[in-house]
Amino acid sequence: MPKSSSDRDESTSKAHEPNGSSANASASAATTEAEIAKAFTDLLRGEQQATALEASLTNLESKLDALLASMDADPTYTEARQEERVSPKEKEPTSKN
Repeated sequence: MPKSSSDRDESTSKAHEPNGSSANASASAATTEAEIAKAFTDLLRGEQQATALEASLTNLESKLDALLASMDADPTYTEARQEERVSPKEKEPTSKN
């Protein structure tokens, strides 16, 4: 059934009212923008934490490398490592009871 002219005027005026669909669209857009802004803020915070963790791991790796280098330079440690590499058969006693 076609709308009368009074019905058309009423629907047109509702679209321009503050509580009409254009106000809802603006509120929805603002909410979406706020959610996107929060997501970017969270992403930035995560990137900063990842960078800090990488720096910490790099520092730890440097310390471990230095520790291993000092152990390799120590003759007593080097000898102990060579003894550990001897196969288990060579360590077994030759006589059995």
